[in-house]
Amino acid sequence: MVTDLVVLVVVLLVAAGVVGYFVERAREEELPPKRAHVIDIRPLPLERVHDYREDWIRAQAAFADDPEGAVRTADTLVERLMAERGYPPAYSPDDSRAELAGLSREQSEVLQHYWAAHEIADADERGEADTDSLRRAMVHYRMVFSALLESAVCR
Repeated sequence: MVTDLVVLVVVLLVAAGVVGYFVERAREEELPPKRAHVIDIRPLPLERVHDYREDWIRAQAAFADDPEGAVRTADTLVERLMAERGYPPAYSPDDSRAELAGLSREQSEVLQHYWAAHEIADADERGEADTDSLRRAMVHYRMVFSALLESAVCR
């Protein structure tokens, strides 16, 4: 009786291993190979970095008197900086997370902050954002801006 039970357990374990092997093989065949997305970040000349910092300071200062205008300015400024550094405009929150898996952690975080800010800017365009939302957008834009300029200078 015990030997029959041991034989049954061994057969079940072997069968489970065989089934697992075939399932894994089928899954590998069904999935297309992952496309690695690598963003080639370009450095900026020092004078461009200074220009961007001055523009950012003006955008932040404008927030007190014109939050909507400051967010629009920040959105445009950050999009320009992202493009100049090498971020392609095609990246959006709708892109598959698997497609973004090839990005560095920093690049991924930059995009997440950008998407969060840009979503608020879009809501503002529709008249759906309050001042606190606009403030959060500026914080996200500042995170993007800081990350992009931190290592931007040509060496």
